[in-house]
Amino acid sequence: PGMVEDPLGFSFMEDRRKLVLDLMQVRLIVEPAIAALAAQNATKEDVEQLTTLCREIEDLIHAEKDFSEKDRAFHGKLAEATRNLVMKNLIPVIHQGVRVFSATVSAQEYEQTMETHRQILDAVKNRKAVEAEQAMRYHLLYNMRRFEQEDPTV
Repeated sequence: PGMVEDPLGFSFMEDRRKLVLDLMQVRLIVEPAIAALAAQNATKEDVEQLTTLCREIEDLIHAEKDFSEKDRAFHGKLAEATRNLVMKNLIPVIHQGVRVFSATVSAQEYEQTMETHRQILDAVKNRKAVEAEQAMRYHLLYNMRRFEQEDPTV
């Protein structure tokens, strides 16, 4: 099952908590490598778009508005910046991972989100693949651990 907005049928999965944790595991496997490849292959235009998205996310956070759409765009743009045709096709999985996490987590972590997005962006901008990979890994692990510690009955 699945539709254009939900190509892998995540909306049909009943155990939302397990889905979030499983999606976080997949993202932890894939996205650090995406960040590293983006650092190696991003064009000047990619970096400019990532910079704009990072700034827009921060503006939304400061305005206390929903930033999840821009967050998805930031992670998707990183995948595009790899210049890898297969990675680009993983964007729907990444978007769903961000969407399901944002919809399920009880509270967003604003400061950490801004800080790690900046670290990822700086590493990509400076073509530091290992640093980009590490910053993404930290970003995802932090969110995953925070979610795991939440009360599952909430």
